[in-house]
Amino acid sequence: MTISKAQSNPRHRFGAAAGSGFDRKIPLALLLGAISSTPATAHIIPVNFGTFDGASAVAPISLNSGVVGNYGWADGADADWADTHKLAAFAFTLTGRANVLLQFDKKANAFGINGMVPGFSLYLGSPHSGAVGSDHDYSVGSELLRVADCAATPGCTATEGSFRSLTSWNITNDPDPGAASPSRFEYIGSAYDGSQTLPAANSPLADGNAYPIPGGDGLQDGSVSKLFSNLAPGSYTVFVGGAVYTSQANNANRGVLGSFSLTPAAVPVPGAVWLFGSALALFGAAKKRKARPL
Repeated sequence: MTISKAQSNPRHRFGAAAGSGFDRKIPLALLLGAISSTPATAHIIPVNFGTFDGASAVAPISLNSGVVGNYGWADGADADWADTHKLAAFAFTLTGRANVLLQFDKKANAFGINGMVPGFSLYLGSPHSGAVGSDHDYSVGSELLRVADCAATPGCTATEGSFRSLTSWNITNDPDPGAASPSRFEYIGSAYDGSQTLPAANSPLADGNAYPIPGGDGLQDGSVSKLFSNLAPGSYTVFVGGAVYTSQANNANRGVLGSFSLTPAAVPVPGAVWLFGSALALFGAAKKRKARPL
């Protein structure tokens, strides 16, 4: 349950699939800006930072995108989840282990005005893409997944979308009406700008108490970052949205700048090598004691 949702039907929000077509009220600036980057769109289409082997440092790579409203990420922390159409997606792939620093900043750009209060979550996994069609909350398969996942989640009675800020979740596309091959996003971690508390009625714990959303940086300044250490090889997706839960009546488009940088992960010493080295040291010490004259 969220705030002021009676004001609009989620199927007819900006960028959402509305029956058989898309909402055509897309600002011209969005279309022009798509030449260089991809904004939040009707379906999940990430902006891609690239593929990295983790062997050498990567200086910050920055890409623009945009979101609808200023609450999409925070909405995904509550009891009835959130609509992915209120978030932007970024992606990267690692072929070796690495430390990854992600940062998101408010920015006036071709995709929206300034003033975003960003929150983001990192997941292992990637959406469907290309000829098979992109994922969205209102495909037949996604709605089946939402019903099943909600039934398996304590306190969940209904959902507004597929997105969940603080845990793993599933979604699929139109060619998968039976949800036989969904996209799975495995939660890695999250962070957001400032601090937010959900009203008791909206708490994901359904315990009658207000719920402080974890992971806030405590200072609402339009910027948030988090270091993810020793990430394993794989394809990752980052979902970014507004972190102001109470601003759900304002659906103005807002710009966001996403930045990615990388440093090589420390190579751990294998346990067997460590044990062998320790054994040699002990053996050497024992020999010295034995050779010492009485």
